[in-house]
Amino acid sequence: MEGWAFLGGFLAVTLGITGLVFYIRKKVRNFSQKIFGTADIVGALKEIDTTTMDTPRSLSGCDRILLPQILKDFPDMDIELAKTYVRDHLRKLHQGKASFRIHNVVINKYLRSAVQKCIVFQAALCYRENDRTIQKRYDVYYTYILPQTDNAVAANCPNCDGALGFGDTVCPYCGSRVANVLGNTWEFTEVRES
Repeated sequence: MEGWAFLGGFLAVTLGITGLVFYIRKKVRNFSQKIFGTADIVGALKEIDTTTMDTPRSLSGCDRILLPQILKDFPDMDIELAKTYVRDHLRKLHQGKASFRIHNVVINKYLRSAVQKCIVFQAALCYRENDRTIQKRYDVYYTYILPQTDNAVAANCPNCDGALGFGDTVCPYCGSRVANVLGNTWEFTEVRES
């Protein structure tokens, strides 16, 4: 008799647990159908994760604000060409990454001092790694560099002999356009994940 009572109790507990599992499963499916439009909650969550990973990282673009300041200092600058250089530089840094793609490049900051001028570009990119899409955002520092020389170099306007400042392309005294006689160049000085 004790064996039958144990078997009956075991059967009752098993049926109770099975009923509870089916009840919870039904509630989860109803919730998933209501929220995600499908009864498969695991598939819906995976799709959300994939969609999120395919969405480009947001950028802090200040092109409209900073471009006039940059063009005031460098009237001949082709900003789209500079952005192409940024893309090329990032491609070199991520060479060999599967499905590498740059979403966008924007101007983020313009740093000016008496001895240096630097455009900080921000870029959003992605690539595949271990069957996952990896999203990254980088700050790329594109700096106007003075030539390295032991001699002091000074530049004067050929028209009025006024002293020219760092990176001047227009004489501040007479307004004449002047060439870059100091041999300054643009270089990538830093790439930082942001």
